[in-house]
Amino acid sequence: MNLYDYEEREAILNGKSKVDKLSGEYLNNQQTIFRRYDYTTGQTTYFYRTNESLVGHATKPVLIKKNYRLGTRSLNPLNLLKLADKPKQKEIYSFKKPKQQLKQDFQEFLITRLLLLCKSAEFTHIPLEKEHVPKELEKCDQSITNHFQTKPVLRFTFLPQQASLIRTFMEKLDTYAQEYDMEESKDFSAPCFTDPIASRNAYLNN
Repeated sequence: MNLYDYEEREAILNGKSKVDKLSGEYLNNQQTIFRRYDYTTGQTTYFYRTNESLVGHATKPVLIKKNYRLGTRSLNPLNLLKLADKPKQKEIYSFKKPKQQLKQDFQEFLITRLLLLCKSAEFTHIPLEKEHVPKELEKCDQSITNHFQTKPVLRFTFLPQQASLIRTFMEKLDTYAQEYDMEESKDFSAPCFTDPIASRNAYLNN
């Protein structure tokens, strides 16, 4: 948040009234009173803040929004699973840094580059094929949602010192995507739905 400078003055609580201890003047009923407890003496003192002034502004965060769909249609997780450890107590894959960057497709390139830059990474529900796929009339329905598990959730944690590198990488993401003949997603919709909200939800669910 922003940085403020202010003067602290000791106060006295007299019933419902608030009094400045130094001047003896009554304070505004809306004045916020703070309490400070001294553990050595066991006494509580009260004070308020006045003459507040703004001395520093908080830095506004840089928001870089890029929408590249990472889905089950083209992501091959077999190479990525070589970098993962799956604890028995929870359904999360903890990833380690790869020895070299994978470049088979754009998704592998993106994920392994972020793994090299991040402090830690956890993936929930990597899109592996289900052990049991339902069939209708003994035939495969070729439905992606029936063949694969829940869509993946990727969590990357970065150190503050890496912020400039991450920002540079994200700004060049369009250039990297073009090398794999990929375009940034602009329209999140499924054509078979007329309602915009239902269309967007169907798109994301797939």
